Amino acid sequence: MSQEKLKIAVVSHDITWSDKEENIITIAELLNRVDKNTDVVILPELCCSGFISTIEHLSDIAETNNDSIILNATRWAQFFGFAICGTFIAKENERYYNRAFFVEPSGDISYYNKRHLYSSNLEKRCFSRGLSKSPIIRFRGWNITMQICYDINFPVWCRNSGNKIDLLLVPANCPKEREFQWKHLLIARAIENQYYVVGANRSGIDDEGDYNNQSYIYDCKGKNIACQSSKSD
Repeated sequence: MSQEKLKIAVVSHDITWSDKEENIITIAELLNRVDKNTDVVILPELCCSGFISTIEHLSDIAETNNDSIILNATRWAQFFGFAICGTFIAKENERYYNRAFFVEPSGDISYYNKRHLYSSNLEKRCFSRGLSKSPIIRFRGWNITMQICYDINFPVWCRNSGNKIDLLLVPANCPKEREFQWKHLLIARAIENQYYVVGANRSGIDDEGDYNNQSYIYDCKGKNIACQSSKSD
Protein backbone atom coordinates (compact mmCIF):
# COMPACT_ATOMS: atom_id res chain seq x y z
CA MET A 1 0.00 0.00 0.00
CA SER A 2 1.35 3.41 -0.97
CA GLN A 3 2.35 5.74 1.86
CA GLU A 4 1.96 8.86 -0.30
CA LYS A 5 -1.12 11.02 0.29
CA LEU A 6 -3.59 11.25 -2.58
CA LYS A 7 -6.35 13.87 -2.62
CA ILE A 8 -9.50 12.75 -4.42
CA ALA A 9 -12.62 14.63 -5.51
CA VAL A 10 -15.89 13.02 -6.58
CA VAL A 11 -17.69 15.35 -8.98
CA SER A 12 -21.33 14.35 -9.35
CA HIS A 13 -23.88 16.00 -11.61
CA ASP A 14 -27.41 15.61 -12.96
CA ILE A 15 -26.56 14.26 -16.41
CA THR A 16 -28.54 15.85 -19.23
CA TRP A 17 -29.64 12.86 -21.28
CA SER A 18 -28.04 12.57 -24.73
CA ASP A 19 -26.67 16.13 -24.72
CA LYS A 20 -22.89 15.92 -24.82
CA GLU A 21 -22.32 19.64 -25.24
CA GLU A 22 -24.47 20.57 -22.25
CA ASN A 23 -22.81 17.94 -20.04
CA ILE A 24 -19.32 19.01 -21.08
CA ILE A 25 -20.16 22.60 -20.10
CA THR A 26 -21.56 21.43 -16.74
CA ILE A 27 -18.49 19.31 -15.98
CA ALA A 28 -16.13 22.17 -16.87
CA GLU A 29 -17.99 24.47 -14.47
CA LEU A 30 -17.83 21.89 -11.67
CA LEU A 31 -14.12 21.24 -12.20
CA ASN A 32 -13.50 24.92 -11.62
CA ARG A 33 -14.84 24.45 -8.06
CA VAL A 34 -12.46 21.62 -7.21
CA ASP A 35 -9.53 22.37 -4.92
CA LYS A 36 -6.49 22.94 -7.09
CA ASN A 37 -4.40 20.64 -4.86
CA THR A 38 -6.55 17.66 -5.84
CA ASP A 39 -4.77 14.69 -7.45
CA VAL A 40 -7.66 12.72 -8.99
CA VAL A 41 -11.23 13.65 -9.97
CA ILE A 42 -13.80 10.91 -10.60
CA LEU A 43 -16.89 11.61 -12.71
CA PRO A 44 -20.04 9.43 -12.88
CA GLU A 45 -20.58 6.65 -15.39
CA LEU A 46 -21.45 7.93 -18.90
CA CYS A 47 -20.98 11.46 -17.57
CA CYS A 48 -21.54 13.15 -20.93
CA SER A 49 -24.60 11.28 -22.20
CA GLY A 50 -26.42 9.18 -19.62
CA PHE A 51 -27.55 5.70 -20.67
CA ILE A 52 -28.59 5.28 -24.31
CA SER A 53 -30.73 2.19 -24.97
CA THR A 54 -31.08 1.94 -28.76
CA ILE A 55 -28.48 1.13 -31.39
CA GLU A 56 -29.75 3.95 -33.62
CA HIS A 57 -29.22 6.52 -30.91
CA LEU A 58 -25.88 5.07 -29.91
CA SER A 59 -24.54 5.72 -33.39
CA ASP A 60 -25.23 9.45 -32.94
CA ILE A 61 -23.67 9.69 -29.48
CA ALA A 62 -20.70 7.31 -29.62
CA GLU A 63 -17.17 8.64 -30.03
CA THR A 64 -13.67 7.37 -30.62
CA ASN A 65 -10.74 7.98 -28.30
CA ASN A 66 -9.87 11.03 -30.41
CA ASP A 67 -13.19 12.91 -30.23
CA SER A 68 -14.64 15.64 -28.01
CA ILE A 69 -15.00 13.87 -24.65
CA ILE A 70 -11.43 12.64 -24.43
CA LEU A 71 -10.07 15.82 -25.99
CA ASN A 72 -11.86 17.90 -23.36
CA ALA A 73 -10.80 15.58 -20.53
CA THR A 74 -7.20 15.87 -21.71
CA ARG A 75 -7.37 19.66 -21.76
CA TRP A 76 -8.97 19.77 -18.31
CA ALA A 77 -6.35 17.46 -16.81
CA GLN A 78 -3.52 19.55 -18.23
CA PHE A 79 -5.11 22.85 -17.18
CA PHE A 80 -6.06 21.88 -13.62
CA GLY A 81 -3.14 19.55 -12.94
CA PHE A 82 -5.18 16.58 -11.72
CA ALA A 83 -6.09 13.24 -13.32
CA ILE A 84 -9.69 12.71 -14.46
CA CYS A 85 -11.60 9.43 -14.54
CA GLY A 86 -15.04 8.79 -16.06
CA THR A 87 -16.71 6.75 -18.79
CA PHE A 88 -18.15 7.41 -22.24
CA ILE A 89 -19.85 5.56 -25.09
CA ALA A 90 -17.08 4.39 -27.40
CA LYS A 91 -17.39 2.98 -30.91
CA GLU A 92 -14.75 0.60 -32.21
CA ASN A 93 -15.00 -1.83 -35.13
CA GLU A 94 -18.77 -1.31 -35.36
CA ARG A 95 -19.19 -2.23 -31.69
CA TYR A 96 -20.20 -0.01 -28.79
CA TYR A 97 -18.50 -0.06 -25.40
CA ASN A 98 -19.03 1.60 -22.03
CA ARG A 99 -15.41 2.76 -21.79
CA ALA A 100 -13.67 4.11 -18.71
CA PHE A 101 -10.81 6.57 -19.08
CA PHE A 102 -8.08 7.81 -16.77
CA VAL A 103 -6.50 10.96 -18.20
CA GLU A 104 -3.33 12.26 -16.57
CA PRO A 105 -2.02 15.85 -16.66
CA SER A 106 0.93 14.54 -18.67
CA GLY A 107 -1.47 13.54 -21.47
CA ASP A 108 -1.14 9.80 -20.80
CA ILE A 109 -4.51 8.02 -21.04
CA SER A 110 -5.59 4.56 -19.87
CA TYR A 111 -8.83 2.83 -20.90
CA TYR A 112 -11.02 -0.03 -19.73
CA ASN A 113 -14.19 -1.42 -21.39
CA LYS A 114 -16.94 -2.49 -18.99
CA ARG A 115 -17.01 -6.26 -18.66
CA HIS A 116 -20.33 -6.92 -16.93
CA LEU A 117 -23.39 -5.43 -18.62
CA TYR A 118 -26.68 -4.91 -16.80
CA SER A 119 -29.61 -6.63 -18.51
CA SER A 120 -32.51 -4.78 -16.87
CA ASN A 121 -31.86 -1.47 -18.67
CA LEU A 122 -30.99 -2.92 -22.12
CA GLU A 123 -27.30 -2.24 -21.64
CA LYS A 124 -26.56 -5.87 -22.47
CA ARG A 125 -28.41 -5.62 -25.80
CA CYS A 126 -26.74 -2.43 -26.99
CA PHE A 127 -23.16 -2.68 -25.74
CA SER A 128 -20.38 -5.20 -26.22
CA ARG A 129 -18.61 -6.38 -23.11
CA GLY A 130 -14.93 -5.72 -22.59
CA LEU A 131 -12.59 -8.69 -22.75
CA SER A 132 -9.53 -7.30 -20.98
CA LYS A 133 -8.85 -6.62 -17.31
CA SER A 134 -8.52 -3.02 -16.27
CA PRO A 135 -4.90 -1.79 -16.40
CA ILE A 136 -2.98 -0.91 -13.26
CA ILE A 137 -2.01 2.74 -13.55
CA ARG A 138 0.96 4.12 -11.63
CA PHE A 139 0.10 7.69 -10.66
CA ARG A 140 1.73 9.85 -7.98
CA GLY A 141 3.00 6.86 -6.04
CA TRP A 142 -0.25 4.87 -6.18
CA ASN A 143 -1.30 1.83 -8.18
CA ILE A 144 -4.80 2.64 -9.47
CA THR A 145 -7.31 0.60 -11.44
CA MET A 146 -10.91 1.06 -12.67
CA GLN A 147 -14.19 -0.85 -12.70
CA ILE A 148 -17.59 0.41 -13.87
CA CYS A 149 -20.72 0.18 -11.69
CA TYR A 150 -22.12 -3.37 -12.13
CA ASP A 151 -18.59 -4.79 -12.38
CA ILE A 152 -18.27 -4.62 -8.59
CA ASN A 153 -20.93 -7.33 -8.25
CA PHE A 154 -18.28 -9.82 -9.41
CA PRO A 155 -15.58 -10.23 -6.74
CA VAL A 156 -13.27 -12.44 -8.81
CA TRP A 157 -13.14 -9.79 -11.54
CA CYS A 158 -12.16 -7.17 -8.95
CA ARG A 159 -9.60 -9.35 -7.17
CA ASN A 160 -6.38 -7.69 -6.06
CA SER A 161 -4.06 -10.42 -7.33
CA GLY A 162 -0.61 -10.13 -5.79
CA ASN A 163 -1.77 -7.13 -3.74
CA LYS A 164 -0.64 -4.83 -6.55
CA ILE A 165 -3.56 -2.39 -6.36
CA ASP A 166 -3.84 0.49 -3.88
CA LEU A 167 -6.98 2.20 -5.18
CA LEU A 168 -10.06 1.15 -7.16
CA LEU A 169 -12.11 3.82 -8.97
CA VAL A 170 -15.75 2.99 -9.77
CA PRO A 171 -17.76 5.48 -11.88
CA ALA A 172 -21.43 4.57 -11.53
CA ASN A 173 -25.01 5.29 -12.53
CA CYS A 174 -26.85 3.61 -9.67
CA PRO A 175 -30.46 4.60 -8.76
CA LYS A 176 -31.87 4.72 -5.24
CA GLU A 177 -33.53 1.31 -5.52
CA ARG A 178 -30.08 -0.31 -5.62
CA GLU A 179 -28.47 1.99 -3.05
CA PHE A 180 -28.13 -0.69 -0.36
CA GLN A 181 -26.40 -3.14 -2.69
CA TRP A 182 -24.16 -0.43 -4.17
CA LYS A 183 -22.88 0.76 -0.82
CA HIS A 184 -22.25 -2.69 0.63
CA LEU A 185 -20.58 -4.04 -2.49
CA LEU A 186 -18.11 -1.16 -2.37
CA ILE A 187 -17.38 -1.98 1.27
CA ALA A 188 -16.96 -5.68 0.49
CA ARG A 189 -14.53 -5.04 -2.36
CA ALA A 190 -12.46 -2.73 -0.12
CA ILE A 191 -12.23 -5.18 2.78
CA GLU A 192 -11.58 -8.36 0.82
CA ASN A 193 -8.94 -6.77 -1.42
CA GLN A 194 -7.34 -4.44 1.12
CA TYR A 195 -7.43 -1.42 -1.18
CA TYR A 196 -9.18 1.93 -1.11
CA VAL A 197 -12.39 2.14 -3.15
CA VAL A 198 -14.05 5.24 -4.61
CA GLY A 199 -17.64 4.91 -5.83
CA ALA A 200 -18.65 7.97 -7.90
CA ASN A 201 -22.39 8.06 -8.52
CA ARG A 202 -24.43 10.64 -10.44
CA SER A 203 -27.26 12.84 -9.17
CA GLY A 204 -30.65 13.81 -10.63
CA ILE A 205 -33.35 11.76 -12.35
CA ASP A 206 -33.62 9.81 -15.61
CA ASP A 207 -35.80 7.02 -17.06
CA GLU A 208 -34.03 4.45 -14.87
CA GLY A 209 -34.98 6.17 -11.61
CA ASP A 210 -33.94 8.74 -9.01
CA TYR A 211 -30.34 9.32 -7.98
CA ASN A 212 -29.15 10.85 -4.74
CA ASN A 213 -25.42 11.33 -5.17
CA GLN A 214 -24.47 8.19 -3.25
CA SER A 215 -20.73 8.60 -3.66
CA TYR A 216 -18.29 7.08 -1.18
CA ILE A 217 -14.64 6.53 -0.43
CA TYR A 218 -13.82 3.49 1.70
CA ASP A 219 -10.51 2.49 3.21
CA CYS A 220 -9.29 -1.09 3.36
CA LYS A 221 -11.25 -1.66 6.60
CA GLY A 222 -14.51 -0.62 4.94
CA LYS A 223 -14.66 2.71 6.75
CA ASN A 224 -16.16 5.64 4.86
CA ILE A 225 -13.58 8.42 4.82
CA ALA A 226 -13.91 12.06 3.84
CA CYS A 227 -13.41 13.28 0.28
CA GLN A 228 -13.60 16.53 -1.65
CA SER A 229 -17.00 16.42 -3.36
CA SER A 230 -18.65 18.71 -5.87
CA LYS A 231 -22.10 18.27 -7.40
CA SER A 232 -24.75 20.05 -9.41
CA ASP A 233 -28.35 20.16 -8.20
